[in-house]
Amino acid sequence: MLGSWLRAAGTRTLLGHLVRRSHPLPMAPKRKAAAALSEAAGVNEDSKAAVPQRGKAKATAAAAATNRKAAPAKRVAKAKPPPGPAWDASMRPQPLAAGTPACRILSWNVAGLRALLKKSKETDEGTRDELILTPVALAQKEQADVLCLQEIKLQEDHCADVLKDLGVPEGWHVSWNCSRDKKGYSGTAIISRQAPLSVSCGIGAAEHDGEGRVLTAEFPTFWLVNCYVPNSGAGLKRLEYRVNNWDKDFSAYLKRLEGSKPVVLTGDLNVAPAEIDIHSPKTNLKSAGFTPEERASFADNLIGQGFVDCFRTQYPEAVGYTYWGYRFNARANNKGWRLDHFLVSQELHPSVHECYHLPAVLGSDHCPLGLVVKL
Repeated sequence: MLGSWLRAAGTRTLLGHLVRRSHPLPMAPKRKAAAALSEAAGVNEDSKAAVPQRGKAKATAAAAATNRKAAPAKRVAKAKPPPGPAWDASMRPQPLAAGTPACRILSWNVAGLRALLKKSKETDEGTRDELILTPVALAQKEQADVLCLQEIKLQEDHCADVLKDLGVPEGWHVSWNCSRDKKGYSGTAIISRQAPLSVSCGIGAAEHDGEGRVLTAEFPTFWLVNCYVPNSGAGLKRLEYRVNNWDKDFSAYLKRLEGSKPVVLTGDLNVAPAEIDIHSPKTNLKSAGFTPEERASFADNLIGQGFVDCFRTQYPEAVGYTYWGYRFNARANNKGWRLDHFLVSQELHPSVHECYHLPAVLGSDHCPLGLVVKL
């Protein structure tokens, strides 16, 4: 055993001596040349993997710079011209010369006639700070010959009592068209100093005539049509009926009247025809009264049929509203809509002296508007 151990120990000693004395194997010529080149370039084996990464980063940066240069310049939105001046009474023309024959017409959506008369009574009693005039008192103040009311919200059995509260002077004439399909809803009235030649309710179509929306009075030189156009409603539930049925049939009715004499159309037409006619057009494109469909229908069925928008023709750039919601102090901030109109037949338009608004008259969420037509 001792001999075996000596022989093994000698072998380990010999191997260790050989290892300590050995030299590295010579490098292959090609590898040696590549190493020399790497050393000359300042690159060792551990950093070779980083070279392609740096190159890739430089290429990416270069490509991004190229793309930035090649990308088209962003379009700068043109500044939208500011809306025109706010309409006020100082813009009205000089009154007609004394003695000039003319008819003065007022129109007002009263949003409930009994409610308006109650407010006026509170003014008289001193329990309301606002000055609220009755429609007849307003007509007398403005020296109007005819007064058209919309959204009176009366039933026929209310009319006698309301007539007393209105204070209609003796000799004046009053016509009503109350809603039959729905109580306390819609309705129109015409109050005039002289009795009309004739008066008719509706447009002759059962589909449309149950809500008391149209009242027509014939005068010697024109037809006066007082109208409360159906609202398209919440969720635009009545939009299709409004633009595809009502508007077309109503336009046809006006054209039939026009066959015998010119037409004066007034009332709450429930449409702001253009962006200038609403305080926030971009956010109301899906709101009843300003949808593209309603505005297109107004253009096609009224303006396109030869009727003239008196206010917009007289004041093409003025911002004049006739309706303000009760919320958010809209009226005080003049955030409104122009929903109430006077339109006349083309042949009558040269006789129009002026169309104007009375925004200071309170009592409803709409203000009255007026028309002066030379006779």
